[in-house]
Amino acid sequence: MFPYQFQSHQAIPIKAVLQRFDFANEILTMIVIEGFDVGCIWFTDEAHFHLNGFVNKQNWRFWESENPRLCEEKPLHSPKVTAWVAVCSRGIIGPFSVRETISSERYITILEQFVSTQLALKDRQRIEWFMQDGAPPHRTEKVFRFLNEHFRNRVIALDYPKFTGTGMDCPPYSPDLTPCYYFLGGALKDTVYGNNPSTLNELESAICVACNSISVETLKDVMSNFILRLRYLIFSNGEHFENIVF
Repeated sequence: MFPYQFQSHQAIPIKAVLQRFDFANEILTMIVIEGFDVGCIWFTDEAHFHLNGFVNKQNWRFWESENPRLCEEKPLHSPKVTAWVAVCSRGIIGPFSVRETISSERYITILEQFVSTQLALKDRQRIEWFMQDGAPPHRTEKVFRFLNEHFRNRVIALDYPKFTGTGMDCPPYSPDLTPCYYFLGGALKDTVYGNNPSTLNELESAICVACNSISVETLKDVMSNFILRLRYLIFSNGEHFENIVF
């Protein structure tokens, strides 16, 4: 996504670097040994779309070894819509829009809508995975119970293995490994703001149109790009590489 929020600049903690390396190695091993298809992963995330044209990721960071003392402007009290989407190689589910702060209860409502839509897909694969980031509303007991009920051990989420004893931890500090970060934000921005929406209703409609405009062929390329990123992560020993474009 696009960095419009100022955050502190810091290097990735060593523990996180190791977690990122282990995650990439585990997924690549599954691909080679088990024939695992990353296209069956539903990658999920939410982002703020402001009426004044800003797309804001809540937990964006600029990862540098030294502080470049860079400041990014952040809109003050700008009306916004928070859009949650799920992306896999076969399409996009969502966006599900929220105008209030995402709480655990609101997140559960979104997940219920997602699962209902997912189960109704005609071309739904027999085995599908679910991946989410580590935002606090995503890591409550109620959320983990819901995910365990519908996906069992096929969940990639921070702290999920600690709660259920199954699944995989989503590595922290890893926007470069999630299509919702490295692809979807840029793909949506120009389309969403191309007609200059002036109300939140128009903004929500524009986000839906933009999501529907992304082809399945593009999404398949995005998933291939995910595998390339995993391989590069092994090559870079787990270090961050947000500025590299494949």
